[in-house]
Amino acid sequence: MFSLKRKGDYRLQLVRTLKQPGQYRVELYLFTPHEGRFSPWTLAEQQFFFNSIEHRFALLGLPEKDRLGKADSSFALLSPHYEIMYGSWLFQYRASMSRLRQQARAADLTNEPIKRALRLTKNFAQRLRKSTPQQSSQQRYYRLVDVYFSWYAEQFFLECMTLEGYDELEQELKDTIQEFLQQEYQLRREMKYQRDFRGTPTRLWNRMSLYLRLLDFPVVLRSRLTELGSGTRKLVKAASTMLIMSLFTYFLFNLRAGNQQLSLALLLSIALIYALRDVLRDDMINSVTKWLRKGSPRWKLRLLMPYTNTLLAQQRIWLDYSKLPDLPKEVIDSSEKWTLSNDERQIICYRSVLNLDKDTLEKDQIQERISLNCEDLCEMIQATRNKLFAWEDPDNPSAVQAHQIDKQHDYNLLLVCTEQGHNYSTAQRWRLRLGVNGIVQCEGKKTYWPSREKQQDKQSGQGFSRFLRRR
Repeated sequence: MFSLKRKGDYRLQLVRTLKQPGQYRVELYLFTPHEGRFSPWTLAEQQFFFNSIEHRFALLGLPEKDRLGKADSSFALLSPHYEIMYGSWLFQYRASMSRLRQQARAADLTNEPIKRALRLTKNFAQRLRKSTPQQSSQQRYYRLVDVYFSWYAEQFFLECMTLEGYDELEQELKDTIQEFLQQEYQLRREMKYQRDFRGTPTRLWNRMSLYLRLLDFPVVLRSRLTELGSGTRKLVKAASTMLIMSLFTYFLFNLRAGNQQLSLALLLSIALIYALRDVLRDDMINSVTKWLRKGSPRWKLRLLMPYTNTLLAQQRIWLDYSKLPDLPKEVIDSSEKWTLSNDERQIICYRSVLNLDKDTLEKDQIQERISLNCEDLCEMIQATRNKLFAWEDPDNPSAVQAHQIDKQHDYNLLLVCTEQGHNYSTAQRWRLRLGVNGIVQCEGKKTYWPSREKQQDKQSGQGFSRFLRRR
């Protein structure tokens, strides 16, 4: 199952951990609102794939049960195992702190999330700084990790100090935070980190963003994208050209056999036909290519190991805009419970099939992340100047307040997963409320998805029917 995280005003992130090799299937359906103007003309499929959705994979390091056996220095000091190990530690620390930051922003600030953040930070600092590597390349990576960690932890606690409710926290907790920050400042002076923290706020932020990209390099799997269907498009283009030229050649030979002379009107007719052919050619090629490749993947990704470029997995990706009657029956039956039927509404359908190699997860677990950027969808919402007037006090005629109305669109996000070794699928659903300035609300909803037993009974019935037809 995936967990949903908010990442800023426009972005959502779905995260899960893959622990076994095999095939993993993910289907994502984004139901657009009834009143929306969404269509392939307003947001092309390729634009949505490259700008609005991001599917990435990162190494999480060794499983907990195997870390003790690999904790000896002979393993840890090998490259690239050293960078992968420390990079995965930082990756997990940032993920935990991001969840705590979201909790602190969403509700009233309390002692528990701050205590947990402080405990995680101290444990990470102790594990990171208990030993210093000897190799020069590992020393450079260690320095980047230490500098970025010191800055990231400082930013978290400084942000907490600006939140409402910080003054009501326990005095002992606030003193502990102040003591930790003083220790970090002292460490920076001792390790000569001050130059990394100099400059304007913008320059400092950009520098730390660069450090993060360098630190993520050992743990983020490399992806090589290949667009499928180019060969089919070339064949359709060649076939259309051959057909048109054959028809013109046949027409001219018949004209010559009939002893007819070429006239100006005939030449203009031929030129007009050629112009019409150039106008309609691209649309015709696109339509025929899409019809021939219906149901086929549009992109193929090869996921490679950092440094060694060893092939770890292959991913096939589908993306198209469909209407409700074209969706799978299970999705249609489920959506009838929580959305109004509208056969003309566009639905964004994203599907991924990932095949993990057998040796992929022997050394590392993999985190799968699907990021959804709603900025392009929010730009489609037209701002309104409508106001709602309310009479606050009937005894006071002048006590009339004008409330600004913000136009919002509701989207339904349905995620269907089929994991390795399972002959059934599971589903999750969220309702997204988007405004002009970003995501207004995101909450989980009931999916009404068929149970595991019903899916298995249906598959058994289909298998028995196929057996009878063969008999």
